[in-house]
Amino acid sequence: MQDTSLLEFDLSAIDHNMSVVRGLVGASTQLCPIVKADAYGLGISRVARRLVAAGADMLAVYSLRQAIEAASALNTQTPVLVLMPVTTLPREDELVRLMLAGQLHLVVHDEANLAALDACATALGVRLPVHVEVDVGMSRGGARPEEASRIIREIASHPLLRLAGVFAHFSNSRADAALTARQAEAYDLVVTANRRYMPDDCLEHVASTYALARDRGYHRTMVRFGLAWLGYGLEELESPAPLLAPGELHPVARWTSSVVQAKSIPAGTPVGYGSRWIADRASTIALVPVGYSDGYPVPRAGGAAPQFVGLRSPHGAWVHAPVVGAVNMDQITVDVTGFFEGDPHAWIGSEVELVAREHGAPNSLPQLAAASGMIPHELLTRLNPRIPRATVSTQVIDVASHLEAEQPRAGFAAG
Repeated sequence: MQDTSLLEFDLSAIDHNMSVVRGLVGASTQLCPIVKADAYGLGISRVARRLVAAGADMLAVYSLRQAIEAASALNTQTPVLVLMPVTTLPREDELVRLMLAGQLHLVVHDEANLAALDACATALGVRLPVHVEVDVGMSRGGARPEEASRIIREIASHPLLRLAGVFAHFSNSRADAALTARQAEAYDLVVTANRRYMPDDCLEHVASTYALARDRGYHRTMVRFGLAWLGYGLEELESPAPLLAPGELHPVARWTSSVVQAKSIPAGTPVGYGSRWIADRASTIALVPVGYSDGYPVPRAGGAAPQFVGLRSPHGAWVHAPVVGAVNMDQITVDVTGFFEGDPHAWIGSEVELVAREHGAPNSLPQLAAASGMIPHELLTRLNPRIPRATVSTQVIDVASHLEAEQPRAGFAAG
């Protein structure tokens, strides 16, 4: 094989997830999917078009280069919001086109940033739409409330800057409802005090995936979300009454490979560098040509759970088996003992799901990330760009039928 694995993303799942979010927030709240890092590694050109076709009102990226890439994929005037502090605007043709069309939205993070954007707008002779970020406790970007108020009032009288939005980013809307409520209150105090300086069409946005699924009060006039359009995030939300359950969103990504070798080993045989796993019985070990150079995660110290992959056994049934031994640069070893009693070589060529689209599968993206001490978007963006990407359009398989084969085993021996 020339390519050792394939990353698929399901376009129909994107459509579904956008529809679910639209249904939750209503027609009067705009949708702003986050497509940073090349749409989380899935490919901005295809993803941006699909998100806009599915109802995105705005896209958010991190840098100017990402904004150019996102906008060049579109045949629309959909605005693109650049989240990082920008202090210079190069006279690149595509960037100038975006500015002249009013399609490029920038964020003001502090008064120095405001002065820099003022100078840019004056030098270029364009009117720039800007959003003011209120730092309500993240301490990562944006202006503290007092400074944010001064910035909003300054923009109101500026001929070349248009206040297009005022927003905040909560620091722990996944797990801390009380802190999130306090941060929302701090944001509201700024908005209330400066309402008369904000145009009627000025967007108010505070909700990420976690916040939009936590409380309708956080929806405001726009929501910004990354994990939700990807079909993830709800598994990690700590809320007694979430507005969305994990199964209501459809995971987008599926990562596959195949078995290239299988062998029988006797009990007591170590597997991999450092003999980290020792077979406690006669075992069958399958080799999969994917490793940490591809982005398959190396378990961090004190990993919470073992890593699993899905395999289509020689019988044709889907099974889930643990990764054993060390994750190598280009390969992993999997214990498939007990799933097939015939010649081990029959496993060669069997399809392997490194990441499944099914909720609750032990090799789903959230499960694999958790087993490796990561969060889902971290793992997704670590997948190597050299892995071929392919789009599909299919319905998500019901997890109950997909997992009707033998359940994953626990309690295998560790060296």
